[in-house]
Amino acid sequence: MIQKLNQIRIVITQKHQQPFPKATSRLLSHYSFIPRRIKIKPSGEIVGGLARFVTSLIDFSFVRSIVASAYSPVGGHAYDPVSLFLLELFRYLEKFPDLKTFLSFVRDEEKGKHYRLYAGISSYHVPCEADFTHLKDRLGETLYTQIAQVLVEIVRLLGLLSFSILSTDGTLFPSYSRYKGCTYFCDECQSIEFKGLIENVRRRILYKLQDSKRLALGREIKVRVDCPSTRFPEEIQKPKVELMTLSLKIADPEHPSLFNKIFGLEERLKDHGLDVIVRKINFHSISLDQIDSFFFRCPKLPSDTEARIGVRRNPKNPDKVEKVFGYNAIMTTSIELSLGLELPAGCLTISGNAEEGNQFIPLKEQLSSHHPNTKIDVADAKYDELHNYQFTRKIGSIPLIDYNIRNEDVSLEGLKRRGYDRNGWPFAPCGVLCRPNGFDFSFQRATFTCQRQCVFSNEPRLKEYSQSCPYFINYHGFIKHMSVKQHPRLITEVIRGTPRYQKLRALRPASERTNSTAKEDLDILLKPRLRGLKRSAILGQLTLMTILLKRVAQFIIKVTLAVRKERIKNPYGFVIIRGPKVPKFILNLIQRE
Repeated sequence: MIQKLNQIRIVITQKHQQPFPKATSRLLSHYSFIPRRIKIKPSGEIVGGLARFVTSLIDFSFVRSIVASAYSPVGGHAYDPVSLFLLELFRYLEKFPDLKTFLSFVRDEEKGKHYRLYAGISSYHVPCEADFTHLKDRLGETLYTQIAQVLVEIVRLLGLLSFSILSTDGTLFPSYSRYKGCTYFCDECQSIEFKGLIENVRRRILYKLQDSKRLALGREIKVRVDCPSTRFPEEIQKPKVELMTLSLKIADPEHPSLFNKIFGLEERLKDHGLDVIVRKINFHSISLDQIDSFFFRCPKLPSDTEARIGVRRNPKNPDKVEKVFGYNAIMTTSIELSLGLELPAGCLTISGNAEEGNQFIPLKEQLSSHHPNTKIDVADAKYDELHNYQFTRKIGSIPLIDYNIRNEDVSLEGLKRRGYDRNGWPFAPCGVLCRPNGFDFSFQRATFTCQRQCVFSNEPRLKEYSQSCPYFINYHGFIKHMSVKQHPRLITEVIRGTPRYQKLRALRPASERTNSTAKEDLDILLKPRLRGLKRSAILGQLTLMTILLKRVAQFIIKVTLAVRKERIKNPYGFVIIRGPKVPKFILNLIQRE
């Protein structure tokens, strides 16, 4: 691996040669690649941790070239972006709960010396949390995606990624913001104008003062306006937005309420011995042009206006669903059956309520420079869209996407009326369900035959029908072709419902295991403390890189220990470490031209 990585380092360096605009003398830190000796204990533990292992094998100098366009040759001193990037990567690799805790380790003279050494920083210039915030604001999702794809390219050149079988799935994770009950909020809810507020309140209180029966001390007087959002469906009535809550109380002679004078009710309230108080108010500014024009913020508007409500199965009770206010990280996992590896290769982050199925093509295009030889694409029913099938077949891949029945009639009577079952298997004229007899790639159609099941059936009706069946003379009996052109979503190159289809469909949990690693094992997407789509997308790319590097490191360690074990048994012979056995039909699908 080290020999291969030395050659890969040259290839990556030649691709990324844009000079960094700031001089080395103006950098507060400077990273340089230093190959270090790696010691793996018999238990599989790495001396120095994953941080040492990763930085000893991979040269991260390419990061400086990728982010060079985001920096200016003028300005003050700055940290080397590679140093900041590596420190944050170390934090996730070593499973620190938050950045503050990790930086306290980095500042420690003894505990943090290794992290400082690998990242190229000194004990006199340790960055703070704000430095990492500025780095993310400066680079954005695009540059983080480019960095992640370079790491994917390195693993591909290493021979661990083939992209032959890709599995795609998304996972919801919460925003660090509380959902306040409104699903249709928009930018207009940030500032709602209310003209004539003072006069409106004044009239309402004067109306109550006219009749003592209308006075109820302590009862709330709510000021509401129509919701300004334009995102409400026509069938849903817009609610009223509560801007301010008032009430009347017995006056305090020593401390009169300031609002008596503001609303122009000082004399009238004094006659009744009352004060007006404001219990709740949401206004944030007043117009200078019009004194009686206030601007309010909707109380149901969350602090993160880019997050949305997404729905998923409850992990503790699969029969129920739960709502998550946040984002959806969609990851593509490359399944390497011959190596027993499941490596994430791409990631896109969207709002929680966005259509996940529409992100399949953009995610594939993100990997277009790396996976020209994809042969099988596995996904669940959320991606059962016609354009996904068309795109997958256009690039020469087989779509194995779970069929979404939507509003179809799937009762036995309904299936017989339309002529085929839920898997696309047609019914013979006698009512027997035909069985698959292969797929013709040249004509793009699946062949089904009844296989003269009436011969082996004990049902009298079939026995009687077989005597006059016009297809009985054929060797396979009744034959029916189901073409991809007529049924592009239902008919696939690996026919649904067959044992082969079930074996390939069983590969889809690889994506779920990737999602579980991001949440349960590494604790990155479980409850992140962030807001906004931009930060969430960056976190998604960091999650991809962390899982990728961690699984590659675990694979290298696993094989290294296996080789050592075989060397002990046979110190002078040729060592062979056999990988998992791959079914022949999957090998044929992967190796086809």
